[in-house]
Amino acid sequence: MAEVLLKEVTKKFGDFVAVNHINLEVRDGEFVVLVGPSGCGKTTTLRMIAGLEEVTEGEIYIGGRLVNDVPPKDRDIAMVFQNYALYPHMDVYNNMAFGLKLRKVPKKEIDRRVREVAKMLGIEDKLRAKPRELSGGQRQRVALGRAIVRNPKVFLFDEPLSNLDAKLRVRMRAELAELHQRLKTTSIYVTHDQVEAMTLGHRIAVMKEGVIQQYADPQTIYDQPANMFVAGFIGSPPMNFLRAKLTESDGKVYVEGPGFKLLVPADKATDEVRSYVGKDVVFGIRPEDLRTPEMVREPAPETTFTARVRVREALGDELIVYADCSGQEIIAKLDPHVRVNVGEETTFVAMMERMHLFDPESEVAVI
Repeated sequence: MAEVLLKEVTKKFGDFVAVNHINLEVRDGEFVVLVGPSGCGKTTTLRMIAGLEEVTEGEIYIGGRLVNDVPPKDRDIAMVFQNYALYPHMDVYNNMAFGLKLRKVPKKEIDRRVREVAKMLGIEDKLRAKPRELSGGQRQRVALGRAIVRNPKVFLFDEPLSNLDAKLRVRMRAELAELHQRLKTTSIYVTHDQVEAMTLGHRIAVMKEGVIQQYADPQTIYDQPANMFVAGFIGSPPMNFLRAKLTESDGKVYVEGPGFKLLVPADKATDEVRSYVGKDVVFGIRPEDLRTPEMVREPAPETTFTARVRVREALGDELIVYADCSGQEIIAKLDPHVRVNVGEETTFVAMMERMHLFDPESEVAVI
C-alpha cells in the first residue's frame, strides 16, 4: 500500500508560515492535485513529502511509515521537476538508467526496464540522443521515464508541464492521465493551472496562504465550492460575484441588488438561506450559467436582468461578454451565434438553479 498521509503538517521559514497545519490523505493508487496561486504552499508541501524540506511540525506517512526523519532516497518516491533536471552530458538511455545504477540494479534488468518504459513513452528511437537534441515534450517524457523505471511507491510532480507550449500541454495532460490509468501508482501533482487540476485529479486540494481551502473531487469543487476563493479560482472565466441583499415577498425569497431582483428557487430557500433575509450577501453565478433569452425556452421574468455590454470576445466555439450591471461587472459565456452588440443594453437570463450565495464577511458558501 502506498497511502500518503499528512497530519497537522506545518512549515515555517523563520517567522513566515508557508504551510499551516494541513491534513491530507492520498489513497493508494489515487491521483491528487495540489492547486493554488503562486506562494500558496503547494510546492513546499510536495517538497516536504519528498524529504527535500524539513517538517517544522506534524507528521508525514508514506505506506504507513512515518518518514519525517527518513532521507529522500529511502522514501521510495520519484519526483518529476518543472525544469526536467536531466543530465546534459548523458544520453537519454543513461539519464533514465542513472537512478537504477545507483541502486546496483543488475545491468540486464536496467536495460529491460529502460527499453520497456522508453517504448511506452514513444522515445525508444531517442535513447542515444542528448537532452539538447530533444524537444521540450521529449525531454519531459525522459524525465517521466526516469521516474517510472524506478517503480516507486509514489510519484511527485512539480508543475511538470509549465514549460511546454499550450498545444503540447493539452497532449501531455492526456498522456499523463493515460499513464496513470496504466500504472495506477499513487501520484501527487502540483500546478497553478486549474484546467490541469480538473482534468487530472481524482481529488483536488485547493490551497491559499498555506491552508487547504477545500479537498474534494473536481465536480464537487466546481458545483459546491466551499468559499469565495475556491469559487473564484476554479472555473474560467471566474465566477461572477455581485453585492446583494436577500429579501422575502409572499413567502418567496429573492436575491436583490443594483439592477437585478432574482427569485431563489424554492429548493434552495432553506432555513439557513432564509436566516439571511434582510442581510447583505454575495450572489455568485458562473459565466456559463448566464444566457440570453434566445438561448432559453420561455425564460421566467424572475430570472432575467439587463446589463450594458462593454466588451465581446468571439472565440469561435463561444462568446465571452463583459457587461455593466448598475456599476457591477458581469461576465457571460454565451453561444457564439447570439446577437450581442457593444454599448447596448442586453437582457440576460440567470440559471438560478445553479446560483451560489456567500456570507460577505466570512466568504463561506451559504449555497
